[in-house]
Amino acid sequence: MGKRNKVTTRDIAEYAGVSQSTVSMILSEKKNVSFGEETVQKVKKAARTLGYNKPGKKKRTPDQSLSKTIMILCPTVSNGYYNAVIHSIVEKAQEYGYTSLTAVTFRSAEREDEYFRLFSENELAGVISLYPLTKYTEANALAKRIPVVLIGDKPEGIRFSSVELDSQKPGWMMAEHLVQLGHRHIAFISGPVVKKEISRTRRLAGFQQYYREAELDPAWIKLFCPTLKAYADYPHTGAEYQAGYDMTIRALDADTPATAFVGNSDDIAFGILAALADRGIRVPEDISVAGFDNHRLSGMPQIALTTVEHSSWQKGQNAVEMIYRKNTRREAGVESGLIIRMEYEPKLIVRRTTGKTSAYSFHS
Repeated sequence: MGKRNKVTTRDIAEYAGVSQSTVSMILSEKKNVSFGEETVQKVKKAARTLGYNKPGKKKRTPDQSLSKTIMILCPTVSNGYYNAVIHSIVEKAQEYGYTSLTAVTFRSAEREDEYFRLFSENELAGVISLYPLTKYTEANALAKRIPVVLIGDKPEGIRFSSVELDSQKPGWMMAEHLVQLGHRHIAFISGPVVKKEISRTRRLAGFQQYYREAELDPAWIKLFCPTLKAYADYPHTGAEYQAGYDMTIRALDADTPATAFVGNSDDIAFGILAALADRGIRVPEDISVAGFDNHRLSGMPQIALTTVEHSSWQKGQNAVEMIYRKNTRREAGVESGLIIRMEYEPKLIVRRTTGKTSAYSFHS
């Protein structure tokens, strides 16, 4: 037999006169196991004498089994807007031979962490996020290895491709529409308006911007939104609808002078409509109602919601095309730091839920 050049834990055990398991546990510094100091020093001295080299950790190579899969990061699948985008991604992905999987985060930073750990262990075709991530640093790091695309308002610090809509523009457009109908006092109904929820803050900012340009008082736009805790307590399947309903009741009970209620999404607007109906308030004769997203239900004759279209279907398809383009370049051996940015212009869709103000009074 040829001579072994590599010193093993068995060699150290024989030299030190202890068991091989004792050597392994001492040299690996296994927790929750203790040995006498004399034994520890005997094993370490034997390892040094014999020239033992502790093996380094093997670098883990990403699993290739999902290499044709696009992962979709989505805050919730109960919102009609996200549903439409997911469906468009799935359809376009199939055209390019990709499969797609949806990972729901509920906007939780902890869940994002879990998914990014999973992504780092797998070779993916790409990742599409449908909302601004809390863990964008991790997303930036991942984008150096695989294509990552954001759909939505782009926060500062993002270093990967995006399909964007500046949500301030739809807010401005909706404010202009309502003011031209004679409305001045607006109840703006939303989920929690916090820094990371960029679309919510920008839509409200668009309203306020229009009011300043029209020399109207932005204070006439009253924000009604639940606290983060209250919103977290809503069922995930209907959080926005419930927020719309509850905040409308709160506004009515506060004797708001608003003649128009605007939901920060169509789902919130549906909750507004339900609350107004329960209070016997007519739409649009007494109160005008509007939303954003152009949910497929918004165009139903029974609802006919005034809203803003921002190309949810096309945005999903464009995101897949960006991933395909980047992967094609990579497979061709073309190193690319290419960051693609595409922006859509919003379109106001006027339907039956908005009309000229009747100066409805809640005191009557």
